[in-house]
Amino acid sequence: MLVADELVSALDVSVQAQIINLLLQLQTRLQLTVVFVAHDLRLVRHISHRVAVMYLGKIVEISPCDELFAGPRHPYSKALLAAVPELDPSRRTRAVAARGELPNPLELPSGCLFNTRCPFAFDRCFAQRPALTPRGPEHLAACHLTEFNKSGNTDELCPIRG
Repeated sequence: MLVADELVSALDVSVQAQIINLLLQLQTRLQLTVVFVAHDLRLVRHISHRVAVMYLGKIVEISPCDELFAGPRHPYSKALLAAVPELDPSRRTRAVAARGELPNPLELPSGCLFNTRCPFAFDRCFAQRPALTPRGPEHLAACHLTEFNKSGNTDELCPIRG
C-alpha cells in the first residue's frame, strides 16, 4: 500500500500528469493499493475507484467514484462538487457552495460537524452526530437527511439529491 498525501499539488500541470501516469502504471504492475489524498477533485475523479470525503478530520461519505460524482449523499460532498470551477465559461455560476465559517477544529460543534454551514440542517443535526451508514449498495454517508429506506433506495425526496 502506498499513501500519497498531496503528491502532485505543488507541481506544474504537465509534471503532475507524468507523475500520475507513473503512479497508475506502478499501481497496475505491482498491484498496489494507493490511498491518494488530494483537494483537486478533477484529479480525484480521474484516478480514483472509491472516494472518502472528509470534513474536519472525519469521513462524511464513502462511495465508488462515479457514484459520488453523479449523486453525492452528504451536503458537504455536494458543496465540494459545486465549488469545482467549470472550464466552460457559459456553465460557470456565482452561487456559493457552502456558507458560514469553518468551525474551530479544537472545539467541534455538537451534532453533525457540518451543521453550522449546511443549508438543510434541522434540530436533529444540532443534537445528534449522524453515523456513517449505508445509502446504497456501496455508498455510505453520515447525514440525517439521506436516510436509507426499507426498499434499499436512497430517499429521492432528499434536498441533497436535487
